Amino acid sequence: MQGIAKIKERIIEEASEEKNRIIEGAKREASEILKKAREKAQELEQDAKARAKKVAAEEKRKILSIAELEEKKRFLEAKQALIDEAFAQAEKKLCSLDVQSYLDLIQRMLLLTSVDGNEEIIISEDDRARITPEFISAVNEVLRKRGKAGNLRLSEEKRSIKSGFILKSETLEINCAFDYLLKAQRQELETEVARLLFEE
Repeated sequence: MQGIAKIKERIIEEASEEKNRIIEGAKREASEILKKAREKAQELEQDAKARAKKVAAEEKRKILSIAELEEKKRFLEAKQALIDEAFAQAEKKLCSLDVQSYLDLIQRMLLLTSVDGNEEIIISEDDRARITPEFISAVNEVLRKRGKAGNLRLSEEKRSIKSGFILKSETLEINCAFDYLLKAQRQELETEVARLLFEE
């Protein structure tokens, strides 16, 4: 009987030791799993932060890039508006020259553009008070001295020009209206105007 008790005691003792070993092993395994889970969670958190930081940096770059493009666009629009204004002011200044300065300019232009001195001059209705037949006679006199026909005459034809003139012969028409001349020269002059306005 005593032998059975001893065997029983031994079995219980071994079972208890085995239970303790299993529990300790489970605890160690659980601790290792928990440690790895924490490391993985930390790794995932750092990775998420890095990705979020990268996404945020990319978003910031996009926003700044869009803002820079918008700023450049606004600057170019303002610059273009100033250039447009400069050309508009140039035309306005030409149109509002005092009578003598205006006639001197028109005479120089007529003398330069007249091919043979036998053309019609189309002018605006507003210019009929300034560009008179007497003025044309004086220009014709200069043309004759230069060996040309000296037969320029004012046309009755009406065109929508503000100032300047259109010189018309049977085969040729030369547009010397100020708005047309400025428009024709704009591409060439625009770079120079921009340089003067913005010191480029």
